[in-house]
Amino acid sequence: MRAVVVGGGLAGITAALDLAAAGVQVALLERSGQLGGLCRSVPDPVAGRVDTGQHVYLGCCTELEALLGRLGVEPALRQERLELTVVDPGHPRPRQLSAAPLPAPFHLLPVLGAWPRLPRGSLLHVARVAAALREGPGGLDDLPALGWLRALGQPEQLISQLWEPFLVAACNAPLDRCSAELAAFVVREGLLSSSRAGALRVPGTDLTQWLDPPARRALQAAGVEVRLDSRVHSVSCGPGSKLYVTHGPGAEEAFDAAVLAVPARSAHRLLLAEGRSTPALEAAAGIPDSPIVNVHLFTDRPFLPGAVTLIPRSRLQWAFDRSRLDDQLLEGSWHAAISISAAEAEVGVPEGRLSADIWQLCQETFPPAARARLVHSRVTREAHATFWPEPGSAARRPGPSDAVPGVALAGSWTRTGWPATMEGAVRSGSAAARHLLA
Repeated sequence: MRAVVVGGGLAGITAALDLAAAGVQVALLERSGQLGGLCRSVPDPVAGRVDTGQHVYLGCCTELEALLGRLGVEPALRQERLELTVVDPGHPRPRQLSAAPLPAPFHLLPVLGAWPRLPRGSLLHVARVAAALREGPGGLDDLPALGWLRALGQPEQLISQLWEPFLVAACNAPLDRCSAELAAFVVREGLLSSSRAGALRVPGTDLTQWLDPPARRALQAAGVEVRLDSRVHSVSCGPGSKLYVTHGPGAEEAFDAAVLAVPARSAHRLLLAEGRSTPALEAAAGIPDSPIVNVHLFTDRPFLPGAVTLIPRSRLQWAFDRSRLDDQLLEGSWHAAISISAAEAEVGVPEGRLSADIWQLCQETFPPAARARLVHSRVTREAHATFWPEPGSAARRPGPSDAVPGVALAGSWTRTGWPATMEGAVRSGSAAARHLLA
């Protein structure tokens, strides 16, 4: 069998490796000049390169860990259990929190006990959520996550201080516009499934260098033909159950099978060009996107209280001290990355104004920042970072087989059960390969 994989992100890399391991002759076509998809960095005139977004994964992301092992890639930060710093804007004294080496959910007891400004009885309220998840609740996709938490008796202060910061970052949507099914999955798998589940993993800076060269080497060693700067225009069915892929300046090639590891709208367009898209793919293409914005701050001294800092009820959301995690990109300065999920309000703000606003907020939130000097800043935006997991979206996410015969769909937007994450992308690539091999 000769197969083509369209798209060189994590889903496409995984599908290509899995197909090649089964003896399939594979060609991977990627329209850009590098592999990795959204896991990439961009040139910066002062800092050299900055990542388009701060990527994080958890200990429960086992398939992603397995892929990175195949590529020989390590994160800059690897925790055994959840550890983070929490700074409440109203009480700026940092709290250093660590999960305990206990069976879940008891591993979270020291975290909840030291979390700032949690209401009385928070342990019991979290236990109520854990009990509801053990019962295997169904029919949550049409409900908003905020309504689900309130129905479980969660106080508003607990929602804003604890649940919201984790869930908005994981799902990339505000709780009143996020599927409760996806939120429940994140809580169950990311926080309550085991003591290692919520341990943070942070990739090194310069995501392109972190992922692209190792992926190329692994694909080459597996016998995959990698073609970069190769834009695909259409995928059509032809005689003898062949698939014909048009790419480049009018070139056409025949394959026995194809994996479309591209965004839903792109997959819909590739098949629709020959009138062969499906209702399932059309429905997925109609799911809106959700943006993520990152503000990179380079200062003359460090100001963050920890490598990973959570700021509840703040526009800052999550802050990462990149200079603690790996080499500085700009000599003589410290690099902090502010990651803002569900960034509808920020994605269209001019860069200078947004950088100034975020820096002022940092100075108000972190006392050391008031004594620091901002050397350089850079804003990176991903307007189409993830699909928007609105209530009812789970039913609109297609499986790998919901395309035309011989074509499998892959991407974190497909029906993996996971949010639009690196783990979801890897799982979708494996599912697409299994479908074609079957």
